[in-house]
Amino acid sequence: MGTNVHDGGSFLRIVIDRIRGYLDDPDLDAKYSDDFIVRHVIGPCLADVISRLNMNWDNPVVVRHVADLHKECAYYQLPPAIGEIHRICTLDDKDNIIEDWKPRGGWNPRGPGWSIEGNMLSFRPRLSRDLCMEIFYVPTGDVSPHMGTGTWDKDQNVFTMTDSPTLGQIDRRPNAYAGQIVRILPDDQATDKYVEERVVAVHDVVQGQLKPRFGFHHASGTYPYEIAPIGAQSLYEAIAAAGSLKLGTYRKVSQSHYRMILAQYQSAIKTVGDNLSNLQMRTGKSWESYTVDSWIE
Repeated sequence: MGTNVHDGGSFLRIVIDRIRGYLDDPDLDAKYSDDFIVRHVIGPCLADVISRLNMNWDNPVVVRHVADLHKECAYYQLPPAIGEIHRICTLDDKDNIIEDWKPRGGWNPRGPGWSIEGNMLSFRPRLSRDLCMEIFYVPTGDVSPHMGTGTWDKDQNVFTMTDSPTLGQIDRRPNAYAGQIVRILPDDQATDKYVEERVVAVHDVVQGQLKPRFGFHHASGTYPYEIAPIGAQSLYEAIAAAGSLKLGTYRKVSQSHYRMILAQYQSAIKTVGDNLSNLQMRTGKSWESYTVDSWIE
């Protein structure tokens, strides 16, 4: 199968083209390669835009990270790219909550319970028994986007990433891509020319494999793919405009040019923010009154 990916399906190609279009500078092609733009411009802008949207959107991906904790455990190494930890609990086989571990203040006479210290989870007092707990967290976009050719195994529900990306670089941190989106892309050799997007449940960094929450419809085989956000024009535009502002700073564009791009960025980030923050309108915007935290201990 070929790897001539159609630009219409690729987030990275679309954003690169828009960045170059915003700056309209022929010297960009000579000085800044597509790979450079993905690694040093799109990557940080993706993290910035997704982190801003995470604060308000209605449909954040919530990763359920299983933590096997041993008796007397005082610290646990957290996975990377955590934006918000929502809860730490134990569940039964039907996902009913058995125990919900609530953090307390550091000066609480019983200790804080659990707290976050850097990239670690701290327990005080230490655990009195072995536990299998689940950490519910919302991931950030602070990972390395890339594009390459990988292999999809439909029977095993496993997608094996490339070792040599066409663009960008692979994030080598364990479980870094958990909660991110893997997108199978069409190419000129493919029979079915459509894009499929799946949320990654588990990222095995040693094997270089991703397990999506549910499988692709594509048959087992080799496909071009990318680690990138879900397709949305306003989101792509916000990241492209943010990237243009960053690269424009490198190129020392005029203040008037910078302000015009900034206006496009503000418009796009407002549009995508409005769309994502109003997806779930059954309950509307309100504070829940009946929660586990409102119970009297």
